[in-house]
This record gives sequence, C-alpha cells and structure tokens, in this order.
Amino acid sequence: MTAQLKSRSTAERTHRTRSFLFAVLGSITATAFGLDRVSFHENGVVSLNLPPVGNVVGTRATRTTHPKTLKLFTGLLRLVFENDMRVDNPFFARTKADVVERISHLGMADQIVETRSCADVHNQTHQYFHCGRCSQCIDRRFAMLSKGLERFDPEDAYRVDLMSDARPNGTDREMALSYVRNAVFFGNATPDALARSFPVVLDAVNHLDSPPDTAMSMIADLLNRHGKAVTSVMRRTLESKSPGEFPEQSLPSLYGEMQSGLTMPAVPAASVEKNEKEQPPLTIEIDKTSRLVLIGEHIELKKNATVDLLIVLAEEWLRAAGKGLEPLEYPCLKSGDLVKKLGVETDEVVRRRILTARRTIAKRFESAGLSVEKPQELIENLSWNGYRLAPERVVVRVRHRS
Repeated sequence: MTAQLKSRSTAERTHRTRSFLFAVLGSITATAFGLDRVSFHENGVVSLNLPPVGNVVGTRATRTTHPKTLKLFTGLLRLVFENDMRVDNPFFARTKADVVERISHLGMADQIVETRSCADVHNQTHQYFHCGRCSQCIDRRFAMLSKGLERFDPEDAYRVDLMSDARPNGTDREMALSYVRNAVFFGNATPDALARSFPVVLDAVNHLDSPPDTAMSMIADLLNRHGKAVTSVMRRTLESKSPGEFPEQSLPSLYGEMQSGLTMPAVPAASVEKNEKEQPPLTIEIDKTSRLVLIGEHIELKKNATVDLLIVLAEEWLRAAGKGLEPLEYPCLKSGDLVKKLGVETDEVVRRRILTARRTIAKRFESAGLSVEKPQELIENLSWNGYRLAPERVVVRVRHRS
C-alpha cells in the first residue's frame, strides 16, 4: 500500500496527520499479531512542543505525540478495534539529548547520520538533509553538541549551521533565539513558574496517568534537564571566543546581544546561586525477612503496607541493576503486577498504597528535619508504564544481618 502524494503538493505542508496514519497502521499490525499496544518513541520536549515564540499557538504548534493526542488516539482505536488497544510514548520523560546519549551507549552512534529530523522535507537535497532553521533541526543539533556526538552528525548536512552561519531572515532569527530564551527559563523553572508562563502545559498534565502534582514535577524536571543542556552548549560556545568574533546575525552573536540587553531580554530565570547542589542518591536498604526498610541513615520503616510496597519496588530495581541497564531503562511495575505481588484485590488498592507511601515518606523526612527535594517522588509513576523507584535518585541495597 502506498500512502503519499504523487507528482503534486497541497497547501497543507505540516504533515500533522502523519502520526494518525502511523497509529492506525500500527494498530492494524498489532491486532494481526494479537497485540494491543502501539508506541511512538518521541522525546518529551518535542511531544509537549511548548510554543517557542508567541505567535506559534493553536494549529500552528502541532503536537502529534502530545499526551492528549495519544489519549484521544487510544479512545478512538479502542472503539474501532473493540479491544484494549492503547497508544503511548515510552520516551516522554526523556529529552533529545537523553535519546542520543542512549543510542551512543548502545554502540549505534554511527547510525545517527542516517536519521532525519528536519520539518522542511520539501526542500531537502542530497547535500543538505537538514535545513538548520526549523525547531527540529535546532533541537537535534543542540542535543548532539550537548553530548559531544557532533562527529556523528556532520555539520555540512545542515544548510544553516547552528552556531557559525548567519540567519538573515527575521523569522529564522526569532526561531533560534526564542528556542534558547525558553531553554534559559526552563533550566531553572519550578512547576509553578512553568504553569504561569506556559499554561498550555496543563493540557499535558491532565492527560498523563499520574496525579497532577507528580505529572507537573516530572514535566518540570524534563524541561530543567533540557534547558541546562542547551545553555551549557551556549556557554561553551561563547567561551571559545567573544560574541563579536561570530558572524553578525549568527546565533552566538544574537545570544550575546540578548544577554547584554541589546535585544529582547531573556525570560527571567532563577539565579544559579540559589539552586541547591545536586543531591547524591539516597540509599534504600531492604530486609524482606524482617519486613524492614531503611531510607538513608535516619528513616526506618517496619512491618506495614508501605514497607511491603517499597520492598517489591526495590526488588525490581535490583533486577534492573543486575542486568546492567541504564537508569532511564529501569522497568516499571504496572498496577496489575503490583496487585499480584502485594496480594491485594484491585488496582484502586494499589493506587491508595502508592499515595500513602508517598505521604509517609515525605512526612518521615520532614519530621526528621532532613532536606531532601520532593521525597514523595522517590516513587515514580510513568504514564502507561507503571511504578518504580526513581532510578537516578536512589540506590538499593539488601541488608545483610550478622
């Protein structure tokens, strides 16, 4: 079957219905093999697609893998196929930099050159696979530079290089500069500040399979990491030479002027000095026989439902660590799995235990006078995937009794 235009084009050039076509074809294929899941693997920053500039709103900001979009796909396809079909995005908690880093860790960085990100597909040539002007090209190049993988993503494949070429077109300049301006804000934005500045983000919060506060914190963490990656690239670039040494109207030159207050000011962001230093992972020590859990050096939990839940999640953490998985690859336990492992009756009981455990952990840290950022989020909930101990915030150990 061929699903493409032949020998003509239309006024509609966004390809915004592409994900719907892919979801339908994927669902047909899944059904043929007795499966009920279709996954889009898109980084969360692009899935959210918060508007880089003020006039990119509504239908001009396509969100083809947005949580709301995938939830609507799921509802429609369940009606069509009359089963439990679902459409999800396992990469929603990852940035583009996270994705390319994982590709490199898998020993497949040399395949990056074969991939395409550019939105301006109509003007691609054999020499220039990427325009370098659209938000997707900008996002891709920043990700490569932030992880030191630019040798796998040739500069000469971009019609406009991210750092060294001028951007004489006003729209192109604003696209690149606004991308960086937003990243400066994202790098230190709290959930509250994010909701105030980008209220459209609440559309995603309301369609993630997590409590609103947890979903908002996860999105804020995603955007914090994205913002820090982008600003670190800009900082290194400007440290290599002064803004005046870059071509006029190039991104470093424009950014340098922005920082000097000569053009549009940056969105206010929290001072770096006010940020707390990154905290080391907490040690969670489990004793299954005694139904005992120790969190750090001061929090001890004994023989209750929270202990049972933490032990089950800790055992899954240990299995993932034993396989040598990267933290972002640590699997989750779905509610159905937890129903069986905890010996409870329903998913609702599991959800109540998760909420109780989070509250219990937060209160114990508070009562002990310990400063741990959002201790309730040591138990993560990834939409459609289930629950796990936050792999980058904890280290699990089995207690050995003498």
